[in-house]
Amino acid sequence: MRLAVATAGRVLRAVRWYVTSMMGDNAYEVYVAHQRRAHPGVEPMGERAFWRERTDEQDRNPQGRCC
Repeated sequence: MRLAVATAGRVLRAVRWYVTSMMGDNAYEVYVAHQRRAHPGVEPMGERAFWRERTDEQDRNPQGRCC
């Protein structure tokens, strides 16, 4: 029983990771991790500014998307 619960938990975490990655929900966390790795000592932009910039960039350079 414990193995089944542990396996189900891993599967659910994997599905959640996949969905949030595909939808872009974790984009800010990925950005912050990259900034800290690639540019130590430089403060990453705030979350609100990040999403504003991301939306503006998508408007300037539209690519395949549904809307």
